[in-house]
Amino acid sequence: MAKAKEFPFDWEEGGIIDWIGRGYGTGSWRNPQQSKDVKVTASSVRNGHLNDLVDKEPHGKHRLRTDEARYSWLQVELPVAVRPTHYRLVHPGQHSGFLRNWAFCGSYDGVDWRVLCQHNNDETLTDQDVPTSLTGAWELRVPEGEYYPYYRLVSLAKGNSQAITASCLELFGLVRHRDWPAHLRGGLNIEH
Repeated sequence: MAKAKEFPFDWEEGGIIDWIGRGYGTGSWRNPQQSKDVKVTASSVRNGHLNDLVDKEPHGKHRLRTDEARYSWLQVELPVAVRPTHYRLVHPGQHSGFLRNWAFCGSYDGVDWRVLCQHNNDETLTDQDVPTSLTGAWELRVPEGEYYPYYRLVSLAKGNSQAITASCLELFGLVRHRDWPAHLRGGLNIEH
């Protein structure tokens, strides 16, 4: 089996995006979209900034939201391929646009997508009584050997709220050793 670093799911601690944002675990946090270590794209941006999707602070100003269009999406391209086991997402503190119907997808090439988790009337992020951000996490069942560098949140909503509003995306799972940046391959603790 190929060497891989495992990032087990944790409600509070960072995962793979946090690891990338910390210089692959060698430095202090820096938003990886701003440092150009990951690339965030969207079908459109109505509010917020692309870097909000991979930021660590969900409160107040961090509100990435697409336009109200069918199949709106937010995407992150990682510099490493990941076999994800969980993902965590934050709905920024506001009382509208809660995600309820969406798909979380992975891709090898950013063209052909595989649905990793489909949400239908998921109410995890819809508590109207919470004035601050809401966090949800979901387990993924990805077959062994499938690793993806591209991830996308796609709206499956119909009607009035077809936008995607999200921040603080985090992934947990395995990163293959061969996918690490060359300067790090020899010096980090990895699991077989």
